[in-house]
Amino acid sequence: MILSGKKDAVLHQVQLVDIHGTRFYDLTFSLTDAPEQIQRARIGIEDAYPDPAAGDMISVSYLMNVVIGIVRR
Repeated sequence: MILSGKKDAVLHQVQLVDIHGTRFYDLTFSLTDAPEQIQRARIGIEDAYPDPAAGDMISVSYLMNVVIGIVRR
């Protein structure tokens, strides 16, 4: 469990989702220290860098084991 902090990861898939006019990214990624474990998260577009794409090396921010944002490494 990650209470708070950042972990390096590789972004595998990004899908833009619109729910009643609010836009989110559905992300599929794996942490670099556990590449065989695929993880999923949904974040608001304001919590990501512009135009995230599969293959990007990212840093994932967590709070109480919940993804709260990503930045490009």
